[in-house]
This record gives sequence, structure tokens and C-alpha cells, in this order.
Amino acid sequence: MRKIKRPAFLPGLLALCLIIGATSGLLRTSTRLVTAAALTVSVLVLVAAHWLAPILNGLPRRRINQVLGAGLLVMVIGQILVLTFMPVTVYHDAYRVLAQADKMAAGHMTWNITYFWRYPNNVPITFFLSLWLRLTNVLGLSTNLAVHLLRLILLDGFILLVLATIRRVTQRASVLIGAFALMAATPFAYTYFLQVFYSDLPAMLVLLVIFRTLLLWPTKTRRQRIINGTLLGIAVLFGQLTKPNLIVLLPAIAVVGWLVFRQKALKATALGVPLAIILLGFALSTSATQVIRKASNYQPHTEFALPVTSWLLMGVNTSSQGMYSGTDVSHEIQLSSKTRQTYDVATITARVKKLGISGLFQLWLTKLRTFFTVRDILTWGDGGFRAAPAWYQKHAAFIETLTALSYQIATDALLFLVAWRLWGWRPQLRAPRDAVLLLTIVTALGYIAFHTLLWEVEERYGQVLLPLLLYQLAALPVPARQTDQTQPDLALVALAAALTALPLWAHPIVTLTPQSTVVAAQRSQLSTQYHAKAATVAPGTVLTEKVALNGPATYFSVQIHLNTTVQVTLRNVRTNQVYRLHRSGDVYRWTKALPQGTYQIAVKNTTSQDQRVDVVRTYHYQLASQPLVVNGHVHPTDSLIYTSLNQTKTN
Repeated sequence: MRKIKRPAFLPGLLALCLIIGATSGLLRTSTRLVTAAALTVSVLVLVAAHWLAPILNGLPRRRINQVLGAGLLVMVIGQILVLTFMPVTVYHDAYRVLAQADKMAAGHMTWNITYFWRYPNNVPITFFLSLWLRLTNVLGLSTNLAVHLLRLILLDGFILLVLATIRRVTQRASVLIGAFALMAATPFAYTYFLQVFYSDLPAMLVLLVIFRTLLLWPTKTRRQRIINGTLLGIAVLFGQLTKPNLIVLLPAIAVVGWLVFRQKALKATALGVPLAIILLGFALSTSATQVIRKASNYQPHTEFALPVTSWLLMGVNTSSQGMYSGTDVSHEIQLSSKTRQTYDVATITARVKKLGISGLFQLWLTKLRTFFTVRDILTWGDGGFRAAPAWYQKHAAFIETLTALSYQIATDALLFLVAWRLWGWRPQLRAPRDAVLLLTIVTALGYIAFHTLLWEVEERYGQVLLPLLLYQLAALPVPARQTDQTQPDLALVALAAALTALPLWAHPIVTLTPQSTVVAAQRSQLSTQYHAKAATVAPGTVLTEKVALNGPATYFSVQIHLNTTVQVTLRNVRTNQVYRLHRSGDVYRWTKALPQGTYQIAVKNTTSQDQRVDVVRTYHYQLASQPLVVNGHVHPTDSLIYTSLNQTKTN
């Protein structure tokens, strides 16, 4: 019997985290059918990857370039089609950043909502986005097109840089093509990262730049090192300003530096200068933050700011499973700024004591599963399509189920593959490549520990590991047993089975699982919780806005405002049938069937007093396909807040 080789501690620890994250993601799903589908297709994908690797590695470089070139062209065409015909309604934090940047680009340097006073960490990324919008406004681009272009540049730049880095790390074409397939043949390239601008993708790009620079540093000339060192410092500074959890890189550098020092290999690694530049980038971030705040005319208000302990508090909230807790935040903002931290510390202590060792460990496992869960990538930062095409509406439930399963399976396959390679790796720290590889491992462990043991966690947070995991997949040596296994027929059979099984499983999952599909929506808003001001509507005023329902709906709501009395109707433009919406809290809604067609929302103040209505106003960013019309006057960048759903029940 072959003796199981004990892994090195840090690679083995990361491998264990990846295995737990992938396994729990596969096993803990909504139904047994989903679990069976995920397990079946994941096994087929891994088997196909195992047998295809030697075949792909034997392909000539010219053929590989042709495959990648054609794949990239198809990917870009698909991305342009998605942006053109399937724009989403951006909401939550991503919209608040976009709305403020749009405002600043128009020359209005004021901060009128409390969101940025509560979360000042988003001021830098808002400032940088406003600079981009100012530049593109000068060039004559609309804000919508400018944001689309920025996301496309960042996303495709990231994909190209990943491929270029893998090619420098390894000659194995299987890793190169596999990485491209993970990014271009899954929802990664066409959903959240393409349709919503936020700090996640820039953070991933910054990490990739950092480790690529460290990898190539020993091979550069003096002149190249000056250029690359400058870019490295800028990347670290930008990364820390826009995504402060990059700070986990500092303890990672300390750990790896200590290990290298113990082996007396500091000189051999030749990484002292770039690591010093990284430290300098972090050191400059504090001063840069103050410069950005001054340039943005931003003044912090401590009475609204939440202490760091607020996120630690949510991290031990079992009711929210360690995720963002609106209940915790709502309670904190009712306290004075001086007592919030004291309350947080006392509550954290009480929660940890109540959990005990076993409860705390169970919570950590739950958070680890959340960290690696990616099934809801379609709803990260957006409230659904503004008005998806009719063909999509007919198959929306099937497509969304397929999307959720495919990206989770692809992600889990990557986690298993990297864990397998990590298990047998022994670092030789005198080799610069091994030192950089170990630094990616410790950095990944830092992110996992930060969001699992300390901070609150969200599903998309684990995406920051993607550049690190792809780098590790390329840099880690392949176990010898794989190199001589060539099974072309079985590989093609397994691949075909995987591609066939997923859609076959998706159909019964759709029929057995309740579905709620967004037919049309405009959900962008600054939110009343951040003291966004509602519009004042005088008696007799009528607000109208057209919306296209490209599929049947069973629910339609218009957010008005709490305690506001108006008349809200929905008129089918073709048939002139009118549906009167009824008040429920801060919305007016219709909960019966609506046929496909174009409708006109009408909000009328039928009272003798002014009424408040939630109207979203921007400067150059168009929120919906149709403008808001107030008493016959068109407001192109204003919109009501509405949601239309098609809800189905379980068979």
C-alpha cells in the first residue's frame, strides 16, 4: 500500500480549507436533486480535466494561440451583446458609488447622503470613478457607455493578464486552456463583473499585478525594475485605498519573510526590493486617503461612522450566519457614536461565550462555505435585468438555474484541483518562484481567516482568491502519476457527459424548485436609511413612466414612500386596460397576472396636500430605457423605483 504523504503545513492548511469549502458547497444545497446534479457534473468535469490534460499539453503552440484567439473573440462579442441588450438595474453599494461619482463628474462636489459618512472606505473608489467619468464626458461618451467601457477594460484586461501570467509560469497548455474556460465559458465573464462596477474586480486585478511583478522581478533589467517597481507601488496604493482588506498581504509578507530568513535565503530570493515597495505603498495609503478626501470635498461625520468592531459583531451573529446583519446595524445607529464600540465589544464577548468552542467552530464552517459559494453571481449588486428580451423571459428559470449551477461547479472543480496540487508540494524557499508561490498561499489563508474567523462574510468575497488560485494551479508541480496517462476517448466521453448532464439536470430542478424571475426593474436608489430625500409632489401632479414587460408577470410594485397617499395605476399601452395598484407599506403593488406588453406607470397626487414620492435622479446616468415624465415635462435621467416579477410555485 502506498503511504500517504503528509503535506507541508501552510499548503496543507489551504488545501484543507479549499476542500471543506468545495465539499460543503456541493453537499449543502437547496434540494437533494441539486446536490446530486452538482456532485455528478463536478466528478465528470474533474475526470475530463484529468484525462484531457496530456492531450492538451501535446498541442502545438500555434494551435493553442488559434483556440485562445477565437475564444477571446467570441467572448468579447458575447459581452457586447449582453451589455447592449441585457443591462441590469444596479443597486445597493455599487449604485451609491456610481451615483455619487456621476454627481461629482458633473461638478457637484457635495455628499448629501449619510452612506459615505457611515462607510468612508468607499470614498476613494468613488473619487477614481468620477475622474474616469470626467475624462469620458470630455470625449463625448455618455455615463452609461463610459461605465460599460470601464468594466469591459478591467474584466478583459484581467483575463488577458491571467493568461499571460500562466504562460510565463508553465508550459502546460492544459492549465492555460482550463483557466480560459473557467473565465470565458462560465458566467464569470458575462454577469456581475461585466455588469456592475465595484471594488471586487479592481482588487483581483491588483493582486494579480502584485504577484506577477514579484514572479518576474528577478528576470528584469535595472530599467525594467524601475518601471515595474513604480507600477507595483501604484497598484498597492490603489488596492489599499479601494479595498482595505488588501492589508492581509502585510502579515503574509511577515510570515513568508520570517520563513525565508530562517533558511538564510533572503538574498537568494532577490525579492527584498519589491517587498519594500509593497510596504511603501501601504504606508502611503493613509496620506493618500486624506488627499482624496480633500480633493473630493469630503468631510467625515463621526456621528454616523460605524467602528471597526461593527463588522466583527456581524461576524459572530448566528442569526445572519456571520453575514451582513441589518438588525445589528439598525441597533448600532440608534446609539451615540461614543458608545457604539463599547456596545460592540460587550455583545461580541457575550455572543462568543454563548456559542462556546463547538458553536464557534460550526459558525466558522458556515462562513467558510459562504465564502466559497458563488451560485448567486447573477444577483451580486444588481436587482435583475431592466427588461430582459422576450426569448430570455421564456427560458429565464432554466437559464438562471444553469448559470448558478455551472459557476458553482466550475469553482468547486478549481478548488479541488488546487487542493490536490497543494497536498504534495514542498516549498524550496531559496528559489524565488517557490517563495512567491508560498506568499500566494499565505495571502489566500489570510483572506480566508479574515472573513471566516473575524469579519463578516458575503458570497462574492471569495472571488478575490481567483487570481491566487489560478496562479497556484499553474505554478504547483503536477503529481508524476498524471504525466503518462493519455485517455483521449474516455476524456471526450467524460467532457461530453459533463456538458450534457448539466442542462439535463437543470430542467427537473426548475420544475421542482419555486422560481421568482425579474421581468423588468428599476431598483437603483440611494435609500431612505441613508437619508435620501424623496421628491415633493404637489396636488394634481402626475408622474408617468413606460416600462416594457417582455414576458408575463404575476407581481408589479412601485416604491412610493412610507405614509404617502397617491393614486398609482398601470396601463397597458396597447389595450388601454388599467390596473390600480394598492398600498402595502412603502410600495403600491399589483399581485395578479399581467400579460406581456408595454405599460405606463402613473402616479398622481389626488389629495389637497404635497406628497412625497421616491424618485431617483442622476446627472448623466440613464437609469431606465424610458424617461420619467412630470406633468408633460420629460426628465431623461430621472426614474421611479419599480419591480416586476414572474413567480411560479413548486409542482
